[in-house]
Amino acid sequence: MTPEWPFLSLGAGPGEVSNRTLRDHMRPVVGHYDPMFIAIFERTIELLQRVYETRHDVVVLQGETVLGMEAAAASLFAPGDVVLNLVSGIFGKWFEGFITRAGAQTLEVGVPYNEAIDPEDVRRALRAHPGVKFLSVVHAETPSGTVNPVRDICAVAREFDVITIVDTALGLGGEPLHVDEWGIDLAVAGPQKCLGGVPGLALLAISPGAWAAMERRAHPFRRSYLSLLDWRDTWAARRAFPHTPSVSLVYALESVLAQVLEVGLERHIARHRAVAHACRAGVSALGLKLWPARDAIASSAVTTVRTPDGLDAGALLARMRERYGVGVAGGYGELAGTTFRLGHMGRSAHPAALGAMLAVLERSLADLGRPVAFGAGVGAAMATLATWE
Repeated sequence: MTPEWPFLSLGAGPGEVSNRTLRDHMRPVVGHYDPMFIAIFERTIELLQRVYETRHDVVVLQGETVLGMEAAAASLFAPGDVVLNLVSGIFGKWFEGFITRAGAQTLEVGVPYNEAIDPEDVRRALRAHPGVKFLSVVHAETPSGTVNPVRDICAVAREFDVITIVDTALGLGGEPLHVDEWGIDLAVAGPQKCLGGVPGLALLAISPGAWAAMERRAHPFRRSYLSLLDWRDTWAARRAFPHTPSVSLVYALESVLAQVLEVGLERHIARHRAVAHACRAGVSALGLKLWPARDAIASSAVTTVRTPDGLDAGALLARMRERYGVGVAGGYGELAGTTFRLGHMGRSAHPAALGAMLAVLERSLADLGRPVAFGAGVGAAMATLATWE
């Protein structure tokens, strides 16, 4: 049987996209050296600098966020370099593969996947290992629904002159992130989560210190789709492209960045925080347990819930989507089956989407035999939103 489209897509990203973004995505396709596209690309770069809160270079790679992380590793790390990799979840651990592929050595500081990294543990590791050149950390772990204290971690890294790489795929637009103020050397995100955009691009903010580290390598990484130096030396220097950009995806990116800034970045983040807090209140009122160890480290973009004993997470997700039209996300990797995820990011960081999702969650839990007081979750969530906007 051919599946039907979900009425609402409220998973861990990509998710709901505004009509304006869809319209802008469909603007006429022109050559990438057409004056219209150059003007749109230049505006996109300027908007991205504002969203990242940086005066320095930003790069838009023509592939999704993973391309940006792989490009960062390939461009920065040389054989023999030591990278302190902070692991609080699946994607933090996953980055080790890129470190190894570049010939560098991994030094890990890790915590359980429902916890956050302690900056003091980072300081102790850097004191004990003075040869560390780079530090990598995930801002917000999508599978775990947790957030790391990136500002404090980067402050520690600066004490030791360590270059920082931050995966903020889930963080950008949903959590506070001040690239220059916090001293982040290289940040990587995508359009498809809290920005509310279309997947397919990697968005990088790169400091002068990170560029210098790439150039200091005995053999700087060049002539590759992954080479960040190639992008810098073509676009920034000559307003040329090393490869054909994804014209329509850039249109969509320009659109969502403009929409976020029209709302106001602080207000956009505040919406995510308010809806996330309400979602957690609703989940708890239904007697479900949150995956993050404590509320203070819970993500503003996705709420990760422990699957109750005796409940099949796959059956719950199927019920929500197939009968009631709301698509949410299952657990990922090691958390598959033991967790499920309720998304509230981008356009869906709104009481209307949250109310529908929690109502369908209640109905689906009841359908599968779990006792539910109808309205308990929705009511608890809405009670927290008296000061919405």
